[in-house]
This record gives sequence, C-alpha cells and structure tokens, in this order.
Amino acid sequence: MKDYSNYKGLAFFDLDGTLLNSKSQLDQEVIEALSRIRENGILPFIATGRGPFELKHLINNSGINGAVSMNGQFIMLDGEVIYKEEIPTPVITKLLDVASACNEAIAFYDDSHYWVSELTKYATKAYEYARMPLPLEKPHYYLKNEVNMLLVLTDKLSQQDYYKEAVPELNFYMNSPSSIDVTNISTNKGTGVAHVKNLLGIKGPSYGFGDGRNDFALLSACDNKTAMGNAVHGLKEIADFVTTANTDHGIINAFKHWEII
Repeated sequence: MKDYSNYKGLAFFDLDGTLLNSKSQLDQEVIEALSRIRENGILPFIATGRGPFELKHLINNSGINGAVSMNGQFIMLDGEVIYKEEIPTPVITKLLDVASACNEAIAFYDDSHYWVSELTKYATKAYEYARMPLPLEKPHYYLKNEVNMLLVLTDKLSQQDYYKEAVPELNFYMNSPSSIDVTNISTNKGTGVAHVKNLLGIKGPSYGFGDGRNDFALLSACDNKTAMGNAVHGLKEIADFVTTANTDHGIINAFKHWEII
C-alpha cells in the first residue's frame, strides 16, 4: 500500500444524489474539484452502497483511489481489498424466509457480481433506477458462495422497520424507491470510515458528504458533516452544513464552505 502520510485530511463521498449528477455521472467541475482537494492535502474516498465491481469506471474518471463500498462491508484502496465482511449463510436463509412470506425477492452481492432469488418487477425497477444490467436468478447460489451485501427488493418504506424487527442480526436502509440495502448489524458506512482512518493513520479532519438514509452513519463518523440540499429528512438536522442539491453545484459549494478548494 502507498504511503498516505503526507495527506492532512480525508473526505468521504456518497455517490447517487451526492457526488454524481441526475444521470449518475460525474460533472467535469466535480472531477476538477476532486483533483484540487487532493492537491490541498485532502484524500478523497467513495462511500457507497454499490458493489466494488460497479465502481471501476467512476474510480478511473474521478481519480479516487479508495472506496468504502457495500455500506462498509467491503473496502478497497489502490485496487487491493483492505477489509471485507461476509454475511453469515444462516442469517441470509432467515431473511429469505421472511422475504418469501412477503412475496419479496432478495438480491445478493459479492466482490464481482450480483444475483437475485427471483426476478420480480421490483428487481427490474431497482436495477433500471441504478442503470445497471438485470441480474440472473440464482436462488441457492448463496449457500456455497460468499455474500457481502444484500438488497430487499420492495417499494414499501414500512418494510424497513418490519425487517429490522424480524431479522435483528442485520441493518436495513431504504435507499432507493425499489430496494432496501442490507448489511451486518455491526457494519455501516461509519464503521467503514473508522477502518480507513485507523489503517491510514491520517490524524487531520475528516469530511463526510451524503444525502440518503445510509448516510446518517457516514456523517456521524466524520468531523465535518455535509448534507446535500436534496438530502432525506433528518440528515440535514445532524449536518454541520447543508449545501445545495447535487444538481446545483452542491459539492463545489461545500468544498468552498470548508475552504478545501
């Protein structure tokens, strides 16, 4: 691993609704601003619910070398895995039973791809929303293969609390109109931030930028908390600064506020 001791701070960015525009792409002004904060001693990290295999194009375009992916379950730096967690098979089976009783499907993620227990209409909606290819149905594949993150494919926000009560071994975040992100109960973007801080030993300030329900832990783990203008209810209340929307120069305005560009 490279020596990052010359950096004086860390910045962690959610992607959709935060770093990316409405087409899930990086604006040129954001790419240039990321380069400027690096020049000013702030090391940028992605902090996302996406899988690591979904980030290659973004990493290449942004110049960001590290990613806390799968909501803290899988962390990479300079192309190497520096931390990962597996979701226990018995817990997945328990979740599948609960989901099946609700006629809802589950998506499974490892380090290289995703698949589903059943290709329902909500599965189709979820992957169309994320602009990703539709997954294959492989309902039993998880029994003999590592799983690092799950999704419950539903459009009902109330199901978030239902699953939390039914399967307390796991975290549940309704993070898109058609899916709920699922991690181990002890893991979130905030624990991912802590792992990165401990590994790199950068003692300076940390900056968190987010908009979604899975970003409460991210902002809480950072010294300087920024909520986007388009953030969900409650995230703005815990933020130190609320910037404009991701589609209205939100990242640039936040960088100017924190005087890191």
